[in-house]
Formats: sequence, C-alpha cells, structure tokens
Amino acid sequence: MQKVDYRRPLVIVSLILIVLVASLSAAAAASSPLPRATTISCPFLKNGLLTISVPANRKTLPKIDFDYDSTTMMFSFRDRNLFLVAVDEEHPSRIRVIVSAQLNRKRGTYDGQIFTDTGGNQYMQDNGPVHCTVGR
Repeated sequence: MQKVDYRRPLVIVSLILIVLVASLSAAAAASSPLPRATTISCPFLKNGLLTISVPANRKTLPKIDFDYDSTTMMFSFRDRNLFLVAVDEEHPSRIRVIVSAQLNRKRGTYDGQIFTDTGGNQYMQDNGPVHCTVGR
C-alpha cells in the first residue's frame, strides 16, 4: 500500500486562509472612516476661553482661538494627556498660553493648569486651574 502525504494540501489550505484573513483586515482598515477634527474648549479665569481646533492629521499643529493672535509651538493630545504651548504671532519669544492637563475619567474633562499672558504691551500673566472639554 502507498502512503498518502497530507502535509502539502494542508500547507496550501493554511496559506490560502492566511492570505484571506490578511486581505479582509486590509479591506477593513481601508474602509474605516478618517479621524474627525476635534475641538477642545478650555474656560479659564472668570470669562476667558481658549479653543483648540485639533486637525484630523495629528502631525499638524492646531489652530487656537485666544484673546491675542497666537501660534501653537508645541502640542500633544494623547495617552490621556493634553499639552499646549502657544506664542504671540508678532513676538514669538513671548509665550501667550501653556496648558498641561490630564484626563479626569469621572468627569470626562481634562483637568490641570493653565498659564496665560493676556496683557497687551505689558505682561499680565495668570496661572490657575483649567477644566477642558472635548467635542467633535
């Protein structure tokens, strides 16, 4: 009697299954929606508001809405942490905003500290708590 070798068909079937699973996972990744832009609102002091427009492309620095025209220099919004440094557009050596906050899981906000310089020609610096909310 001849001995039948079952290993070769088993290897072929295994390779077909691996290719099928890989193609399905690639198709699922390609069809997943692109990340949407996020807006972060950070009220501070009595009536101050900082709004951060986080772009969908995480490699791009966000635009901010602040009392003075400011440019974002550093930004990180990952691992349940929020960090932002923005400087004056006309005088980049003048820091206008620094935010450092961590996710409060119970409240769903990012709680931490904010430093602002809201003075015109003179320095008017404030430092205090901040509670930022995230919206889409």
